[in-house]
Amino acid sequence: MGSDPICQQKVPDPMERKLAEQIVALVNSHIDQLISSLAPVEAEISPEEFAGYKRGIARVITAYDVEIIERVAREHPDLKPSDDDSESTPAEPSAPRISRN
Repeated sequence: MGSDPICQQKVPDPMERKLAEQIVALVNSHIDQLISSLAPVEAEISPEEFAGYKRGIARVITAYDVEIIERVAREHPDLKPSDDDSESTPAEPSAPRISRN
């Protein structure tokens, strides 16, 4: 009748506010860099390759949001970006787009 290891698991300490702010700033900066890469990449590769690149960028941004921002926001909800910011996030294309060129 030993002790149950699940009952002995330590509840993690809450993330300090300053660390949470640094993490969100880092993630947001990286997302901005990824988004800014879209135009130069689009100019250099085929539309088919660019569609794949853009889908990849969208997956990375989604992973950042789900795996990092959402976790930080559980403890610091005010650090979660507003929904207005998500409009700049590239969406998965549902249909091929016609080039602006």
